[in-house]
This record gives sequence, structure tokens and C-alpha cells, in this order.
Amino acid sequence: MRRVTCVAATRGGRGSPRVVLGTWLALLPVALCAGGGHAPATVRIGVFSLFHPHELAIRAVDRGAVSVRAEGRPCVLRPGQQVQLRVVRTAIEMICAGDVVETPAVHAGSAEALVPEMELSVPGRISRRFRGAIDITVSRGELVPVVSVDIETAVASVVAAEQTASTPVEALKAQAVAARSYFVAARGRHPGSFDFCDTTHCQVLKAPPEQAAPASRAATATAGIALAFRGSPIAALYSASCGGRTRTLAAAGLAAVHDYPYFSVECAYCRLHSPRWETRLDAGPDLERLAAERSEPARLATGRRRGWAAVPGNDFEIERDDHDSVVIRGRGAGHGIGLCQAGAAALAAAGASFRDILAHYYPGTTLTAVN
Repeated sequence: MRRVTCVAATRGGRGSPRVVLGTWLALLPVALCAGGGHAPATVRIGVFSLFHPHELAIRAVDRGAVSVRAEGRPCVLRPGQQVQLRVVRTAIEMICAGDVVETPAVHAGSAEALVPEMELSVPGRISRRFRGAIDITVSRGELVPVVSVDIETAVASVVAAEQTASTPVEALKAQAVAARSYFVAARGRHPGSFDFCDTTHCQVLKAPPEQAAPASRAATATAGIALAFRGSPIAALYSASCGGRTRTLAAAGLAAVHDYPYFSVECAYCRLHSPRWETRLDAGPDLERLAAERSEPARLATGRRRGWAAVPGNDFEIERDDHDSVVIRGRGAGHGIGLCQAGAAALAAAGASFRDILAHYYPGTTLTAVN
């Protein structure tokens, strides 16, 4: 039997996609209610793929002992101790306390009752703390680390990565609900050994914040709440600055996500304050495609070819000059679909609740409890 949970909005509500809303005060009251879903207890996230690691190190930090297992043989790490891992042919060589083990896979988890906290690093390049378990395999000559973390820890980590601690708390809560919705609805984004990655392809994931940090408090305050459309959670999209109006999926050249079209809504803050940018690029097939389609896939293709700063946002105009180059002028940053983080912060500063913010940027959705 499916649980149905209603969450009442104190102010704000469903905004018509055709109405220009200058402020959140113009939103109409509405009750938010949807059929409940099921959130995974943990999420599996592939990390450090951008570094194509051939070596890794796992170090126990200050949250209990860590058990690192290879070929069924445990190596217990106390705080400050570490193991080294490297690719050897098609296997992993693990060095722990002078012992060398060759194994197809490594699992690092708790050696005690506590959820362990570990530092995973690509020596000399990146180091990050994780709270949960880590599994490492080999694929195409590279180490593939996958972190399994509690979903609420993952949500807090995304909020900390996406927002600053000074962001108004209601905007942080809105970000937490959006991040949780994505984790619930978009599982299987990377078919195989993990569901998500730690880059902007999925959601940026960094170290878990401290329990007292604003990001953690926002995740705790909204625990178990997700966005839904027609009774099902949606993989909620968001961007840094929409340029003054958010975009529909169709306008961005993208397919519907769980049938939710992402209505275009006015963003009063970005209309007045969205950063403007200008780039001059040599003409080429990628820019011809960008000019013809004005789509998010075309913008990303240009970014992969010319650098992500080439076309930082999806609200732009293109014109040729007399020197076989193209001038692109735009405003905002990101794809401009769903929650606008700059606009959400402004709404929160003006007194809007996270429910108001979500109802504005995701018209037609409801809030549902997932468990």
C-alpha cells in the first residue's frame, strides 16, 4: 500500500508558467500533496573519475577504525593509518602495514559500530573525506572508487558543495529537497557499479559538512521530503543563475524527466542582477550548431571543445564579426532549468520559505515524503 503524505505550504504555491511573477508575494496559496515514494537508504556514487586514477590511498580519520578487505583478508586501520592501492595489470595491489595483496576488488568499511569516516586520495592531486563505505575495482586500467553513503549525508554534502554557508537557510532547504529528489528519482544514471558520479554530470559531491553546519541543518530540517509530479518523484534540476527567466526542457533541447516539462518562470532577482558575460570565439561547426539549436547539448558540446567558460550560460545571443569569429553575449550561468540558486537566495532573503521557493521554480509539483 502506498503512503500518501501532504505538506501544506504556508505561503506561495503553484505559479502559472505564463504569468510574470515579480516577487514571491504574487504566488497563490496551495496545498502540496503527493503519493509517497521510497528513498534508498544509501546512494552509490563514483568519485574521482576526472582524475583517471592509477593509485589511491585510504586513510582512517577520527571516526573509529576502518576495515579494508582484499581477498577476504582484513586490514584494520586506526586513525592516521592508511593503505596504498595501485593498478597492477588487471588487478589491484594493496599495501597495508608492509603486507602486499593482489586482489580484483577492495572494500573499506567499518571495523566497529560507528559509520567510519575515511580520507580517499589520489596522491599529489586530490584528497577528500567520506562517511560511509568505499569499494574499489579496476576498469580499463584505472581504479574505480565508489562511495556508499547514507542519502541524508549525501544531500548535506551536495548542499555544502552547491551553496555557501552564508546562503539564507530557506534557500539551503530548497536546495536540499532538490538534491534529495534527484537522488531518489535518477538512480541508474551510470549503469553498472554505481548510480551517480560526483561531477556536474550528476550532482557535485564533496566532503560531508559538520553536523552543526548550515548545509547539514538544512538537510536535517527537510529529511525525507522530495519533489513529485503526478505522484512520482522527479530528478530535480537546478542551475546557478537563470538570467531572468528559467527554461523549459523543450527550449533547452532536452527530453522530459519523468514527464515533468519544467515550466518557464520569471526570476525577478536575475532579471535585475544576473551577471553578464561576453566571449569571442573562432567560428566552427560547434558554434554553427549552437546558433542553430540554442540547446543545452549544443552548449555542452562547445564547452567540451573550447572550455566550460566559453559559453557559461544558456541565455545568450550570437553574432558574427568581420574577422571570421563569433561574439557570444549572455547572462547567467548554467542551463537555467528548474531552481535558480541566485534567485532562490534572494527569495529566501525576502522572507520566502523553502516551500514558496520550490513552488515558484517547479510549478505543478508537490512535496512528498519518501522513506
